[in-house]
Amino acid sequence: MKMDWIFFAAAFAVAVSSGLEAHPEHGYHEQPPWQEATPWPDRLVATLSGDPTSQFSVSWRTDASVGVAIAQIAEAIPEARFDLGARTVRAVTQELVLDHVKGPKGKVLVLENQGLRSVHYHSVDFENLEPDRLYAYRVRGRKGMWSPWRQLRTAPLEAPFQFIFFGDAQTGIRSHVTRTFDMASVVASEARFAIHGGDLVNTAMYDKEWAEWFDALGRSHALIPSIPVAGNHDYINFDKDKDRSGDGKLFATPNKRVTPIWRSQFRLPIEQDLPDGLWETVYDVQYGEDLHIFVLDSSGIAWGEQLDWLEGKLKKSDAKWKILTMHHPLFSFIGGNEHPSHKARRIPLLETLKLKHLDLVLTGHRHSYQRGVYGDDVARFSVGEPHAIDTVFLITATSTKRGETKVEGWERYSGEEDGDFKLNRYADNIPLFAVFDLEESVLQYRAFDATGEVYDAFMLRKDEAGRKTIENDDVVMEPVKNYRNTRPYRKWDDLR
Repeated sequence: MKMDWIFFAAAFAVAVSSGLEAHPEHGYHEQPPWQEATPWPDRLVATLSGDPTSQFSVSWRTDASVGVAIAQIAEAIPEARFDLGARTVRAVTQELVLDHVKGPKGKVLVLENQGLRSVHYHSVDFENLEPDRLYAYRVRGRKGMWSPWRQLRTAPLEAPFQFIFFGDAQTGIRSHVTRTFDMASVVASEARFAIHGGDLVNTAMYDKEWAEWFDALGRSHALIPSIPVAGNHDYINFDKDKDRSGDGKLFATPNKRVTPIWRSQFRLPIEQDLPDGLWETVYDVQYGEDLHIFVLDSSGIAWGEQLDWLEGKLKKSDAKWKILTMHHPLFSFIGGNEHPSHKARRIPLLETLKLKHLDLVLTGHRHSYQRGVYGDDVARFSVGEPHAIDTVFLITATSTKRGETKVEGWERYSGEEDGDFKLNRYADNIPLFAVFDLEESVLQYRAFDATGEVYDAFMLRKDEAGRKTIENDDVVMEPVKNYRNTRPYRKWDDLR
C-alpha cells in the first residue's frame, strides 16, 4: 500500500502530516493575488533552447481550463499595426500538479501547496528568425486572453553585446531581491540575456516562492532570455531521514530530483547522450560566434559523465570566449573544512580547467562575493597593470541570506596547487550582481550593488593565441565590505 508523505518545514525534509500546523504564523495558506493562476497567461519567461541567432523559446502559465494555447510573433517595426501578418505558433501544454509530487514511495503531499489546483504550463519555440533582429511576440491563454506584445532581440552573429549574472535569489525574493533585479535593468539596460546561478528559490516545490521570483524580475524575464542553473535548493530530496553527511542537502542522492516546476516552466536544451535526470539542467548555449556557455548541474547525478560531456564540448567549440556556470563554487570557504563530496567533485573538474579552455567560472551557493583567479603566475596583485591568468572565478548572490568569506580557504587551495590560485576581491553582507560587456577580444566586468555602485571591476583581454591578461580597475583598492564595517545583519529567516 502506498503511503502519503508531506513536505515539512526545511527545504529538503519530508515528514508526516502532523507537521501541517507547525508554523501557522507563516501564513502558508494565504494566497496573494500575484500567485493565483487564471485563464490569462502569466509567468512568461524567455529561454534559449536552440541557436540564439535564429530561435528563442517562451513558456507561460495558465490555470487548467486552458487546454490549447497559442503564441504569435512578428518583426518589430515602427508602424502602429506591426502585428498584421504575425505568425501563429501552437504551444506544447503540460499539466503540473502542485499539491503533491510522485516520490519513490508513492505520493508526496506538498505542505505549502495544499489547496492549490493543478495548472497548465505552455511553451513555444520561435524558429527561423534573423540574427540580431528585434521581434515582437505575445502568448494566449483562453480564447481572446492575450498577453501584451513583448519585444526581444535575437543574438548577433558576433560581439559586442552585454549580459548579466545573478547568484542565488533564494530568500527575501519579492521583498528584498526585487531592488537588485530592478537596478540590473537600469545599469545593464542593453543586456541580451541573464544567467541565474542556481537556488532561484529556497524550497523547490513551493509555488509561492516561484511566484515571488517572477514578480521580483518584473517584465525583464519576458524581454531578455534566462539561462537558469539548477542549485541544491532547486531539488527535492525524497529521503525521509535527513542525510547527516550533508550529501542529501548539497549533492545527488538516489532519491533526489530536480523540482517538476523546473522542467514545466523552463524550456531548455536536452542533451540526449546524458542520463534523463540531467535533461534541461546540463546544457550549453553558443551565443553567436564569440561566446559559448556551458551549464553543469553540480547538485545532480553522474558527475563523471557531466565532465566528459564538458570536455568533449570544449574541444569542439570554436568560440572566442568560453564560460562555465554551475551552482557550487570550486574554490571558496565559508565556515569549516571542505565537504568531502565537494572535494571529490572539485579535483576532477580542476583537471578539466587545467586544459586552459575556460575563461570564466560563474557560481553561487556561498552567499558572499568572491572573485579569484587561476594561472601559472598569479601571486602578485596590481591595479592598472595587466598580468597573465588562465581562469577567473566568480561567486556572488542576490539573496538576503549572507555568508562570510574565509580567505584562508583560498590560501589553502593555493598551497595545494603551488600558488596557482589567488583571491582578488571579496565582500560580505552585500548582495551583488555581475555585468559583462563582451567585445571580440576584450571582456569588461563590473560588479554592482543594489544602489548601482560599482564594487569590483576588471578588464580581461585575450590575444589570437588564447593568452589572457587581466587588468584590475582602481575600484578594487576601495575598502572591503564585511560584517565589521557594514550595517548590523539580521538572519535571513527573520524578514519583516
